[in-house]
Amino acid sequence: MTTPPAEGVISATAHPQRKGRLLQRVAAYSAARGVTEGLFGIRSMVLATVLGPAAFGGWALLRLSMRYAGLAGLGVFRGMELELMRTQGRTADGLDEARAAAGAALGFILSVSGAMAITAIIASLLVHDTQVAMVLRGFAAAVILEQVYAYALVWTRVRTTLRRYARLEITNAALQTMFTAAFAAAWGLPGAFIGLACASATAILVTTAWVEFRPAIRLAPLARLLRVGVPVAVSMLLGTALSTADRWVVAGFGGTRLLGYYAFAASVAGLAGSFAWVVRTVVFPDVYGEARSRGAVAALQSHFERAVLPFARLYPPLLGLLSCLLGPAIALVMPKYLPAAPPARLFLLSGGAAGLVSLGALGTVAAGRQRSLPVISGSALLVTLALSVLAIRNGAALEAVAAASFTGQLIYAAAILWLNFRESKVAEPGRYLRQALTPLLWSTAAALLVGRLLPGLDPASCALGALAYLLLLAPLGPTMVREWHNVRS
Repeated sequence: MTTPPAEGVISATAHPQRKGRLLQRVAAYSAARGVTEGLFGIRSMVLATVLGPAAFGGWALLRLSMRYAGLAGLGVFRGMELELMRTQGRTADGLDEARAAAGAALGFILSVSGAMAITAIIASLLVHDTQVAMVLRGFAAAVILEQVYAYALVWTRVRTTLRRYARLEITNAALQTMFTAAFAAAWGLPGAFIGLACASATAILVTTAWVEFRPAIRLAPLARLLRVGVPVAVSMLLGTALSTADRWVVAGFGGTRLLGYYAFAASVAGLAGSFAWVVRTVVFPDVYGEARSRGAVAALQSHFERAVLPFARLYPPLLGLLSCLLGPAIALVMPKYLPAAPPARLFLLSGGAAGLVSLGALGTVAAGRQRSLPVISGSALLVTLALSVLAIRNGAALEAVAAASFTGQLIYAAAILWLNFRESKVAEPGRYLRQALTPLLWSTAAALLVGRLLPGLDPASCALGALAYLLLLAPLGPTMVREWHNVRS
């Protein structure tokens, strides 16, 4: 067992070989995840074109509802993830424990999602709004299948290889794109819902070659999973509400058409938040394993040096550059969604904050401090809701609502990182927090300034804006170059 670094010092040389392998793994999975997100982006753009803003708002309502449906499982998949990691590589008894935990998780999630599907069907018969009834029926058709697919994803990532996991994600995204686009072209919004369910069912069939589907009602292993999962689920509920509260406000005050524009902005910028999930997927076995073998302090210090700080210093500046190019791209490809360009810019930039939240929460769970997450996410949610309602009630543009969402994510990221630094026993947590947040704040300010001074959407204005942004980014240049060399070393 390696001796942890001294308290108050984050080791600059911890696990150099693992850090090199980490860059290769992140690069490989990033390429695969880029294909996945690209396919989902194509799906969104095709559906936005085929359905139009109002019906696309109905699709956005379904996707929002599906995000909340996963939380009804009370975080059982997070407990399953940890339990499968704990028994990885053990004897036959360990394998039996893993199967018992997985069976309990699957049995529980089937019960919960089945109850939700029945409730949605009954509700669809009682409501008078045709589109709401259609969304409820689409939810009922898809919720069980999507939850079973989520179970298969967890099993695949922990019990097989990252390569197979990446292939499964790409396969699912391709099926989603083909089925939803084809069925939506034939039958409109109901066809898109049918395509969603068919794609999930097909993806599940693909995984039967290696995933064990043996649902069972086992109270003892289920209790173990929920002890880990429930605090995380509460935090995930509040975090999901934090990332979607602005959309509910837009839907409630502006209707499905305005939500269609706003959801399009979010879907265009969806790739921004996915890179942090790439890094999390690659590093979570290392972080959990290190916390178990070397202790939480060493694991958190290593996680900051190996993943959080490189992400914080290198990724937000790239998002700022993309935000300068986004408006002209939308004007060229899908001009009828041009009102979505200003909020889409901020959604891109908020991907940096959301990424810090994702990576920071991983360290928090590894340190066993997940019970602190609900308080943090709940506070950020209240700020987001208050600012979003204030913006839209006063007739502000969609960009102001997106700014409210960005503010909430930034507060959430700062609080989680502060908790990580405190648990890692560093001497000056405020200094490390500044190191993590300064590139995001600087890049956001520079991108917004360029957007105000050079709002043109023609290619010349786009090129000039990108050049101006790079010039404003110059003070961050030396730090970015050093960090890149550190990551590659």
